[in-house]
Amino acid sequence: NCGQIKTGSLSRSDRIAKYNQLIRIAEMLDDQGEYAGSSTIVGR
Repeated sequence: NCGQIKTGSLSRSDRIAKYNQLIRIAEMLDDQGEYAGSSTIVGR
């Protein structure tokens, strides 16, 4: 586990920050979080 996800070029630092925040939230939730799936997204 690297602890961070790097996607795209260096100019996409806002995207990196969002993914890193998702990682921190997932770590805080530990086993309490549950993936609801893509069916929760409207239009899918």
